[in-house]
Amino acid sequence: MGADLDHKNRYLQKVCEKERESYAAGKTQENKENSNGGQKQVKLPAILTTMHLTINLLCLLVLTFHLDLAMGGRSQRKQRQAEDSLRPYLGRVDPVQLCELLKCHSPMGSWCQVVQDNEVLVPKCVCPKTCPRQGAPVCSVLGKTYGNECLLHREACRKRRRIGLAHIGPCLVPKANCTEEEYGQFPYRLMDWFLLLSRMGKSYAPYALPQSCLSHTQRTQLAQRRFSLLDKNKDGKLSQRDLRKLRYKRMPLEQCANFFFQSCDHNKNSKVTLHEWISCLVDRSESWFQNFMSMQMGSGKLCPMKTDNHL
Repeated sequence: MGADLDHKNRYLQKVCEKERESYAAGKTQENKENSNGGQKQVKLPAILTTMHLTINLLCLLVLTFHLDLAMGGRSQRKQRQAEDSLRPYLGRVDPVQLCELLKCHSPMGSWCQVVQDNEVLVPKCVCPKTCPRQGAPVCSVLGKTYGNECLLHREACRKRRRIGLAHIGPCLVPKANCTEEEYGQFPYRLMDWFLLLSRMGKSYAPYALPQSCLSHTQRTQLAQRRFSLLDKNKDGKLSQRDLRKLRYKRMPLEQCANFFFQSCDHNKNSKVTLHEWISCLVDRSESWFQNFMSMQMGSGKLCPMKTDNHL
């Protein structure tokens, strides 16, 4: 289906291009004839101009429609591949467990549910039509609370968009103000959160170190990886738009985010470079923790444990 659509798209693009060239040639001829002084002004017949504009509009609409189909085709192809990869385990593995492994690409916004197919229970991505009133509230990555996960996916399907689940439970309402104490510990808490995100989806490792036991090099690597993930256009700078994406994930002490990232922009050009990012996060988080440990424990050491290379 994808190859078929690509072929049709190329054909339509050629047709539209020929129409534009034809119209451009007519306009060029019109301009040449009008450039001869003293001669009567010549214009393309109005019906031809209208016809060319109409064809261009139709080309645009048709190409947009085929692009939507192609995108839908790719999502459906990914969905089939995901379902086919689980097919050998049907009837041998608990379908609820298989559902946890199935990533839903199509329909847009759907979630995995166990359904009956030819008297066999199988995992399938579906859009919920009805949802129970009861259930645990959940928070989406957009910061909206839903009565349960089913309601989140029902709205996602209705809007034809993917809405990720941030966490179980209602979204936290950010405080209006950031206190001096919260502002001071914000870089450390943010690095702690980045460390948690970097370990999500990995198998449990009993040797995984807490942030307090990471070396300066390990902290720097952690900050660099997060910078790279946020820098979508790979220009080596984080814009305000890039930084705003962090807040959709409901970071800790969110009320301090604006003030903190503004302070990271040392030259006030509305961009944060990698050097500014590391200086802001790594250096300030270590400085805060050393001061905290000195006051609380009488020691400036970051970690009494022996560190290794595991993050």
